Amino acid sequence: MKRPFILLGLALSLAACSTATLPLPTAGAPVDRIAAQAIGSTITLVAGTSTQINLTINGQPAQPGQLQWTTSNAAVATVTQSGYVTAVAAGTAVVRATLVAAPSNFLDIPVVVTAPANAPAPAPAPSPTPTPTPTPTPTPTPSPTPSDFEQRVLTLTNQARAVARVCGTESFVAAPALSWNANLATAARNHAADMAAKNYFSHTSLDGRTFVQRVVAAGYTGYRTLAENIAAGQTTPEQVVQGWLQSPGHCRNIMNASLRELGVGYVYNATSTYKHYWVQDFGAR
Repeated sequence: MKRPFILLGLALSLAACSTATLPLPTAGAPVDRIAAQAIGSTITLVAGTSTQINLTINGQPAQPGQLQWTTSNAAVATVTQSGYVTAVAAGTAVVRATLVAAPSNFLDIPVVVTAPANAPAPAPAPSPTPTPTPTPTPTPTPSPTPSDFEQRVLTLTNQARAVARVCGTESFVAAPALSWNANLATAARNHAADMAAKNYFSHTSLDGRTFVQRVVAAGYTGYRTLAENIAAGQTTPEQVVQGWLQSPGHCRNIMNASLRELGVGYVYNATSTYKHYWVQDFGAR
């Protein structure tokens, strides 16, 4: 079965997904690394089906040859050089789109493949039943507040850091727990809110600010190391942290023992493309 899949929220400059070293705002302190990675919402396919992923670069549709497409597990999902993904067998894989002109710039898209469901047995003809008395529609239960979700992301991130793991090809020992930082949280929340309100997905704000500039503007100065993870579309903290851990770049940020503090931003906007927007801003001073 072929069905279109357009990642409107991933219409971003892939340069936002790079690793870079930037000067400090204050002199005298060393910079370890400034890392920024992006992850799109998970694609779920049934084995035997396919989907097309369309990305834009600097606001324009990607042209043939601009991106190199790879898969982490061809036994689960394959991808052509035009971004056409085919689900092979049940399991998980990560499809990566790499900017050919700058191979350090890439976007990871998790793919979950499920086994085809058995065809259901024909349902018996229903017996006539009396018309039921309508019951009142229950009042919807409010969803957890963003602060609940943000705290849960911190908890899950520290649980992940407490266990040694491999991120891509790099092994990490267990790392100390991260402490909550209000300045980093302000930067993360503001960026999540901005992406949700203006319907975009990028480490770079529409006004041109980088995540480093946003963090400093929020009051987090004198840093040694900064990193940022973003995600969109995942509906729970468990989904978003698991997605980050399955992506080598995001996993490295989470497991980086030189990072000591974390701020998390989560914003829901029903009118935006992905509705759920997540930001992790890490730091150390």
